[in-house]
Amino acid sequence: MSKHVVFYDGECPLCNRAVRFLLKHDSNACLLFAPLQGETAKKLLGDRPDLLDELDTMVVIENYGEGSQNLLIRGKAALRLAWFLGGTWAFFGLFSFLPAFPFDWAYRLIAKNRYRLFNGLKDIPKDLEGRFLP
Repeated sequence: MSKHVVFYDGECPLCNRAVRFLLKHDSNACLLFAPLQGETAKKLLGDRPDLLDELDTMVVIENYGEGSQNLLIRGKAALRLAWFLGGTWAFFGLFSFLPAFPFDWAYRLIAKNRYRLFNGLKDIPKDLEGRFLP
């Protein structure tokens, strides 16, 4: 099964909650996680410094390590993650095949207010640490 790398702001409470949600619902264990501030992001996204500087942007590398890798950002990334989760979540993932602008608008609105709306980081459970890249 293909693996997909989710890059997120490692210091953001909302992003941390989103990662915990994804871990809980990723029954196929197809998602790997790496903070945008980490070494993996610098290595894999080094040719896109704009993404490394935008900590409010979720980035997903679809089909990581395969010839058909695809880079998804913001709303498209969030919707495609729903697709990867499968089950009832896959319905929301269907929207990832539509144009990005309305989803990116909503994504940016939430991202702009994420620290004000959400606070407090939670630690990742020890048994799931293997799903995280440096």
